[in-house]
Formats: sequence, structure tokens, C-alpha cells
Amino acid sequence: MRQPADSVRAQRLITYCVGAAAFLFQFEAFFVHIALPDMQRELMVDDHAISQVITIYLLGAIFALLPGGFLGRRIGFSTLFWVACLVAAVGTLACGVATSLSGLWVSRLFQGVGIGLMVSSGYTLIPLWLEEAHLGWGYSVISQGAGFGMVLGLPLGGLVAQLLEWRWVFLVQLPLLLGLCVYSRAVLPSDIKVTANSGPTFKTVWVTLSQVPIYFYGLAMLFGFQCVLGGARYLLPFYLENVQHMTTLQSSLSMLIYACVMIFAAHTAGRYADRHGSGFLVFLALMVATVSSALFAWFENGDDVLWVFMLIASLGAGTGLFSSPNSRQIMSQLPKSVIRQAAGVLPIALNVGVMVGVFVFQAVFQGGAGYGEIYAGAAICFMLLAL
Repeated sequence: MRQPADSVRAQRLITYCVGAAAFLFQFEAFFVHIALPDMQRELMVDDHAISQVITIYLLGAIFALLPGGFLGRRIGFSTLFWVACLVAAVGTLACGVATSLSGLWVSRLFQGVGIGLMVSSGYTLIPLWLEEAHLGWGYSVISQGAGFGMVLGLPLGGLVAQLLEWRWVFLVQLPLLLGLCVYSRAVLPSDIKVTANSGPTFKTVWVTLSQVPIYFYGLAMLFGFQCVLGGARYLLPFYLENVQHMTTLQSSLSMLIYACVMIFAAHTAGRYADRHGSGFLVFLALMVATVSSALFAWFENGDDVLWVFMLIASLGAGTGLFSSPNSRQIMSQLPKSVIRQAAGVLPIALNVGVMVGVFVFQAVFQGGAGYGEIYAGAAICFMLLAL
């Protein structure tokens, strides 16, 4: 059941801790993502092999998300959070010292497990400790943290990849993970209240959730949106370098536009959703993403960089407008008795969507489809979700 923290300050500290986890999750993802073209050249591997650096990491995260709720109810979500930070730190160190591509894949799997447990417990801490009236704000902090992770991960990842050996892409992240572990130990509430109640059975949870159809509708929307967005976003650095002939650093700086616009849109959308509801913003986000992808397809080979920047910005706006309103729409309709179990499914839907999107878009691209054809397909998918 929901157990709001004792003070507004305590709720803010909890939310900022989860926001920091979202920051690190996206910082790591974009730090590595933007460095993929350089890593591919240094390791001398093909497109499929280098894409597994992302896919295997997401598989590890998803594998951990599934039992995350069970573990949290047994040892406490606060405890699970800081333990997950340590697991992620060990996996990150292993990535940095890996001596082969296969060793890097195994280390990325372990790293993904730690990040997955961290995200799973973090998403549960928000509805568990925040009052219902502040849920939209809480999820907007997660989105803003993710946006700031992109803002710093993109240029720093491009800079490190261009100046240093690929393994430093992982090693420089260690202090951040260890710092979050220390911070979470200081600010997250005791698990005593949470673990004292074993909670409802799986059957009870399923029966209760089946009476709230908007929960499954929201999850399906989250999966679909992240699937298309994840694939489209995966191809952007390759498009910027191969078509627009940018360096890795220039590509990473261009992607900053996406992150900055997303942060502003997420902050505005979260506050608006708490006051006026989420439905309109979710629809608006899908329409913005549709138009952005369609224009990307139309101007595929254009040499006007300003247009490229504008389209990257509109894609960021669609992402920011969608995330926190959709999460709030899902969670605000649920009975308090199943809030913990239901919250743990959100990151599963999100990360499975991203993984499927990366796999599908990469496969279609390898099959010979051009960037324009792929982004036209993304526009159609976004439009179908809006309908």
C-alpha cells in the first residue's frame, strides 16, 4: 500500500534519488550509444556485433526487472536500490577491463542486471512514498533526470570516444554509480514499514488490475512508443555521421538538442498533468513524434543542418510530452493495494520496447532499407498509436 513519507522534504529527497538513478541510466546509455561508431572502428567488428553491446545490456536489464518486485518485497525496495547500484558498478568495471568483444558482452549483461534492479526499485519508490497529488511531478523528475543524463552523456561520450580508448567509456562512470549508492543509503526511508506487509498474492493483483483496463492500455502505449522511439533514436548517430558527415563529437553535440528540449517538455508536461489530466498531452506527444519522423523521412538527404536540428528538437518534445503524463495516467487509476506490484511493470514495458525497437530497426537497416524509409515507417507507427 502507499505510505507517503513523513514530510515534503523527505518526499523530495526520495524523488531526487530516483531521478539520479534515471540520470545514470540514460547517461550510461547515451554515453555508450554515441560512442558506438568509434567503438566499432576500434574493435573492427560489423554492425550486428556492435549493436549487441546495446541489446545484451537491455536483455540484462529486462531479466532483472522481472524479479525486481519480488526481491523488493522480500528485502525492501530501499535496500534493493543501493545493492543494485553496487552490482551495476561491478558490471561497469568489468566492461572497462574486458579484453575481448565476448567478454564485453558478458560484462554488459551483468551491468544491465544491476541497472535493471535499480530502475525497478526506483519506479516503485515513487508511488510508494509520494502522495497521489504529486505523482505527476515525481514522474516528471524521472524524465528530467533522464534528460540531464542525455545532456551530459552525449557530449562527454563523444569526447571520450574521440580522445581515449573505448574502455574509458565505461571506467569514467564508476564514481557516479558509487556516489549514488552512498546518497541512496543516506536519504531513502527504512524498509521496515514496507517489508512488514507481504502484500497481496499474484492472483489478487491480477484480478484487481484486470478491473482497471486503462492500466493495460497505458502499458501498451508505453511499450509501443518506446519501441518506435528506441529504434529511431538508435539510428540517429549513424545518420548524423554517415549522411550529414559529422564527427562523433559533432554528432553528440547535435543530440543535445533532443535532450534539452525533452527536459523542458517533461517538466511542463508533469505539472500540467497533475492539474488538468494526461490524455491530451499523450495524444499531442504522439502527433509531434509522427510529424517529426515524417519530416525526417522527407528531408533524408537534405544538406540544411538547421532542418536536422529542428527535427531532432521536435522528437525530443514528443518524448518529453509523453513520458510523465502517460506514467501518471497509468498509476493514478490504481488501487493502493497493488501500487507496488503495478509500478514495477512500467520499466519492463519501457525497456522491452526499447530493446525490440533497436533490434527491429537495426535488422531493417541491415536489410537494405534507407534512413528515409525507416523514419517514414516510424511516422506511420506513431500515427497508429495516436489513433
